[in-house]
Amino acid sequence: MKVLLAVAAAVLLLGSAYTFASDVSESDFVKKSTLSVLNRNYYFDRDYSGDKVKQSQRREWAHGIIAKFNTGYTPGIVGFGVETIGMFGLKLDSSSDRIGTGLLASSGNGVPGIDEAQDEYSKAVGAVKVKISNSILKVGGQIVHNPVFSNGDSRLLPETVEGVTLSSTEISNLLIEAGHLTSLRRRDQTDHASGPLEDADYLGGKYDFTKELKASLYASSIQNYWDNRFVGVDWSHSLDADQAVTLQYNAYQQKSIGHELGGNLDNFAFSLQGSYSYLGSTFTVADQQTRGRGAHMYLIDGTDTLYLANYIQIMDGVNEDEKSWQLRYDFNFSQVGIPGLTFMARYAAGDNIKVSSAVDDGKEWETDYQIGYVVQSGRAKGLSARVRYADYRSDFKSDIKELRLITEYPLNIF
Repeated sequence: MKVLLAVAAAVLLLGSAYTFASDVSESDFVKKSTLSVLNRNYYFDRDYSGDKVKQSQRREWAHGIIAKFNTGYTPGIVGFGVETIGMFGLKLDSSSDRIGTGLLASSGNGVPGIDEAQDEYSKAVGAVKVKISNSILKVGGQIVHNPVFSNGDSRLLPETVEGVTLSSTEISNLLIEAGHLTSLRRRDQTDHASGPLEDADYLGGKYDFTKELKASLYASSIQNYWDNRFVGVDWSHSLDADQAVTLQYNAYQQKSIGHELGGNLDNFAFSLQGSYSYLGSTFTVADQQTRGRGAHMYLIDGTDTLYLANYIQIMDGVNEDEKSWQLRYDFNFSQVGIPGLTFMARYAAGDNIKVSSAVDDGKEWETDYQIGYVVQSGRAKGLSARVRYADYRSDFKSDIKELRLITEYPLNIF
């Protein structure tokens, strides 16, 4: 009798397991799973000139692979899923006296002339995600992008963070985001806590009033560094089939807290940007100012946490008391029969910069050019190539000339 009961129990368990596996295999957990691989080839060449330059050149060439696997969600009121990111960087060219581009991990403390770039490095993160209705909670390693905490992806491999994040779209046209983050891994580092971040919280949201008018409101607190408040307003309007105008206002209020590891701060920074598009051309003008005590600080909360107009290739325009402006021109060659080809040129300048008691009217200016092409069809569809050149000058720090050559090939496996 006991044997029969054991056999019956085993059959029931196997049947239940088979049914569950069958349900899962037919659910969105499997059917909506995706795997993508981005191949990124990056050449970075930056030359410094000036009286006090310690390293005159940073030049490296590397190849990176970024693989992302995301599952869908298990069936039920509460759905579970997984997100993972695997990254690999390979050195193609470097030398001890040219390290420090941000492309490659280095030995020791990355001291030029002493340490060297690693031949290769890798890192991986993963997060469990939980979905209820239109709200998603993620726990673990991930990439965060918002105006008060944004992981950088301007080199070979992206930054990542560890923590808990929540995003919700329960209300139509409203996105609400919140997060508690405990560590940040720099773009060229392998240790999960290579950045100085120990504790950060953010809360905010975006609301679309209409298709043309959108607004954002965010706040963050970076333990022992600063509190940040952000407001953004975006407006766009099509004049006719060939013309459009846009306006964008972004502003930060920042104040140091705790041990004030970012300095004694109490400042307000804002930018106002307007664009006019006609056929393939877009003309942009921007004004940006920083007021109050200290420069507006970032980087501890991600290298891209600066949603201001004059945060460009080298310059950022957020020094203490700085007033800066920008003129920019973009052209999309699809207008003349070459889809995928784009060109950009801009000039930005800042003055009234306070650096120290000896420098209270510093100046900086930068000229940028970029040309890019994305293959539109065929086996190489999606393959892109960009050439970016910047010439930065300043009367209070080193002049810089920089060239970046970036090729990317995305593959969607499934």
